[in-house]
Amino acid sequence: MIQRLSKEDCCGCAACSNICPQSCIEMKEDSEGFLYPLVDALRCTQCGACTKHCPVLLDAPTEEGEQPEAYAAMNQNEEERLSSSSGGVFTLLAKETIRQGGAVFGAAFSQDFRRVVHVCIEEEAHLKALQGSKYLQSTVGASYQQVKALLKKGRQVLFSGTPCQIEGLKAFLKTDYDNLLCVDIICHGVPSPKVWRKYLDYRCMQANASVQRMCFRHKTYGWKAYIVLFEFSNNTTCEETYSEDAFMQTFLRNVCLRPSCSNCHFKKMHRVSDITLGDFWGIETVLPEMDDDKGTSLVLLHSKKGENAFNHCASKLLTKQVPLEKAIAKNTPYFRSVQSGKGRTSFFEHLDDQAFDCLAARYAKETWTWQTLLKSALQNLGLWDLANAARKKLHDKTEGMLS
Repeated sequence: MIQRLSKEDCCGCAACSNICPQSCIEMKEDSEGFLYPLVDALRCTQCGACTKHCPVLLDAPTEEGEQPEAYAAMNQNEEERLSSSSGGVFTLLAKETIRQGGAVFGAAFSQDFRRVVHVCIEEEAHLKALQGSKYLQSTVGASYQQVKALLKKGRQVLFSGTPCQIEGLKAFLKTDYDNLLCVDIICHGVPSPKVWRKYLDYRCMQANASVQRMCFRHKTYGWKAYIVLFEFSNNTTCEETYSEDAFMQTFLRNVCLRPSCSNCHFKKMHRVSDITLGDFWGIETVLPEMDDDKGTSLVLLHSKKGENAFNHCASKLLTKQVPLEKAIAKNTPYFRSVQSGKGRTSFFEHLDDQAFDCLAARYAKETWTWQTLLKSALQNLGLWDLANAARKKLHDKTEGMLS
């Protein structure tokens, strides 16, 4: 049974629960808030479908074939780019799919912002729900089954998600559909939904109101500012940088991530997705002319299908091909798992009995000065070299004034 898979290996992709012919596998939260398969032994027939469709248990593909083509890209529609986390490429891919009469699957907040779930949209008017980063693990639900039903009807489908979710879908389908476009992201790791709910309750208590809008990557102060924004029902707002925000501290210090994220099976150069999207960290040194601090996407093309889809959007993009090694130099999460945070075990042990801000201060910042925390965060985001250059420029200017 699939339940024998260790928590260090299970990524929670839900391929097993989607494929089970007896519908006897339910994805249930553990004490840390992560979803794992729970098998109803009384209904299980031991057919083995769950293990045969698990992307972790399947033989991993060898690292062979051509290297992906890498591009820097910016949506020329500034409104669409500012509504996106990076350069707005996903929006164009999604719009093209919908124009072809297709459907787009992606991660969206629930109405009360307490969960992130995979949803299907078929109209451009609903696309906004899928834009922007959601830094917690989304619930796939029955999405894979819905994708298969649409594909069999001949509909065009774009499915976006983390690398493990894409591999979960591919393992579930077992068939390479021409009308399926898979887009994954460069993933740091997925935080616990339970941690997110506790953090959200803390924010609402501080504001004494419910959340009306939430954005992890608000761009009012620029793409690299990494501003977390909350707007509340009492017309108040909260804006904090990633180095100040308690949830982002736990995320970037790796104390709230899924156990499998420190042993990710899917961070590899050759992926089963057609396109990988991410922030082009380091763009200021690779292509400074494409750095206006409003967001630049890194696009990695893994298949002819992905190349064709990207080319269909080319007239609405500013693009420049770059050498792969330069493209991923500041994006190590593309090919390397993060290390589990030092305070992770204690953080989760006290999750139910301590206030969130106290937890973050104790386990995400313990033994760290603000200088070392900021340096670590900037290095994670690929911005350390930029910050160092700015500091040197200021130092040189000050020296010049004093001389």
